Amino acid sequence: MLKKLVVIAGSILVLLMVAYLFFVSTGKPIGTDLGVIGQGKPAIVLAYENYSPAGGEALSVLRKVRSGYDSRLEFVVADVGTPAGRNFADRHQLRDGLAVFLDQDGKARQVTRIPSQESDVNQLLDSLLGS
Repeated sequence: MLKKLVVIAGSILVLLMVAYLFFVSTGKPIGTDLGVIGQGKPAIVLAYENYSPAGGEALSVLRKVRSGYDSRLEFVVADVGTPAGRNFADRHQLRDGLAVFLDQDGKARQVTRIPSQESDVNQLLDSLLGS
């Protein structure tokens, strides 16, 4: 019985370490709350469809650069698999993997493709934010 408990505890510990490493390497999750748009902070909203390479790659690179912009920019995902996400994407003429930059009042300023390189994404976000 004790051996079984040790194996279970060890397995849980390994799973927690793997989850931690995954979280650290991919950045913190990006929410789907479109209600944060227009609340005084600019936002970048990515149209995302589950299991799509374009949206998955864009989401991954946004997670990696997010920490450098959290204080100045809201990061949001419009999940096109949900009614709210689909409506948002349709309203802004977005397809999977494209993003729209909105000003602090929620007014759409630019639709853009998210580059695959972190340095290019940083350059894009700095340009959008006027840095």
